[in-house]
This record gives sequence, C-alpha cells and structure tokens, in this order.
Amino acid sequence: MLKDALDVSAQRSDLISSNIANVNTANYKAKRIAFTDQLNTALKMTTTNKEHLNAATTDATKVTTDSTAVKQNGNNVDLDVEMVNQATNGLYYSALVSQLNGRYQMMDYVLEH
Repeated sequence: MLKDALDVSAQRSDLISSNIANVNTANYKAKRIAFTDQLNTALKMTTTNKEHLNAATTDATKVTTDSTAVKQNGNNVDLDVEMVNQATNGLYYSALVSQLNGRYQMMDYVLEH
C-alpha cells in the first residue's frame, strides 16, 4: 500500500504541476487525482484471504474539476489552491517516505540481531 500511495503522490504532483503550467490556458479545466476514496474503500474491505487487498482497485483516477469558478477565458485553475495542494502533497509524500524508511530500519535491525 505504501508503494501505491507513493506512486499516486508522484502522479498527483505531476498533475498539479500541469494545472499550474496551464493557469492561463483558455478553456483548460483543472484536474485532480481521485485516489483517497478508492484507498479508503480498499482499506475497509473485509478480507478472507491475504490476496484480497492486492486485488483491490487502488489505481489513481484523473478527474476533471468542473465545479469551481471559471475565468472569462474558460479556465478554472486557481493558482492559490494549486500551490496549497502541491505543498500538502509534498508533506504527504515526505510522511510516506519517512514511514517506509522506518520499516526498512526495523527490518535491518531484525536482520542484524
């Protein structure tokens, strides 16, 4: 699950960067990664076999945001929101890397002792 979360965080970073790059592109609609809902669904599954979570759909889905205010040129990218999303995603990615490093340190400790 950590690997999937890291992959999605990297995809989310790319998509946010794309949104920022297209902040002035006419008729461009902001896009988001819809991963959290799918991950929560997968985590809530009752498993009777250890392979069930592996089969669960944890793929990231790109979703176009049409619900936000649109500029006169048809673009709905809000630079402030995108910058906050990028900062939040960076913190999320760092937390995942720290957790993964902690697990590797634990395994290394067990192997050495």
